[in-house]
Amino acid sequence: MKKSVSIISVSMSLLTASLIPSGRVYADDNPPGNHRQREDLRQDRQRLEQLRQRRDQEIREGDKHEAREYNEKIQDQKREIRRDQKSIYGNRDRRDHD
Repeated sequence: MKKSVSIISVSMSLLTASLIPSGRVYADDNPPGNHRQREDLRQDRQRLEQLRQRRDQEIREGDKHEAREYNEKIQDQKREIRRDQKSIYGNRDRRDHD
């Protein structure tokens, strides 16, 4: 009986922990930045992913010159994303909180 109770309590603990959000969570009514800033950041991230996909396609096709150009565009896009994140979330290093 003790084993079944302990298994149930562990299962309940794990279930509860998975349902409760962890880390820094902002209230839905007051996230950092304004809607436009967050939307711009989302679009920048999508553009970054598209650039990476295009670069990978160029690498598969064997066009290393085009791939290098996409690498430069990717670096520029990463800088823009970091700038946007800094303007929305402040000066904290987000990598420490993931």
